[in-house]
Amino acid sequence: MSVMDLTNAVLDLLPSMPSGVRVYRQEEPLESEMPPWIIARVSTDRHVAAETMRFAAHSALLEVRAVSTTADSVNIWCDDMLIPALANRSPTRPPGYTVGQLTLYEDSGAYAAGLTADDTARRYQVRVLRFRFTWSRP
Repeated sequence: MSVMDLTNAVLDLLPSMPSGVRVYRQEEPLESEMPPWIIARVSTDRHVAAETMRFAAHSALLEVRAVSTTADSVNIWCDDMLIPALANRSPTRPPGYTVGQLTLYEDSGAYAAGLTADDTARRYQVRVLRFRFTWSRP
């Protein structure tokens, strides 16, 4: 099994978003595209080896970036949809992996991004959620 099976199992926890909100999984929007959108990425970042030099545990990060025209909309997405669907949840075990619960460890709060809406000249609002989880291969 590939680590992409693990990645897809974690990304499958993302809830359905409202109509018109594009969800990017392990990719980013094209330069010509405009929000609203959700960008979700999974990356591994720590590996613990046992005395035998065989990896015994791994740590990973799920980063979810919500971007919309208002702080209210990104707050609704994060507080009412994303956090309840992701916090303290574990993906269905992908074959060959043991996966721990996703733990929300960082929440940026809504802030103005550098990207500006063409029709209103207002800056888009962003909120970033970061979840940590552990995984291993038995």
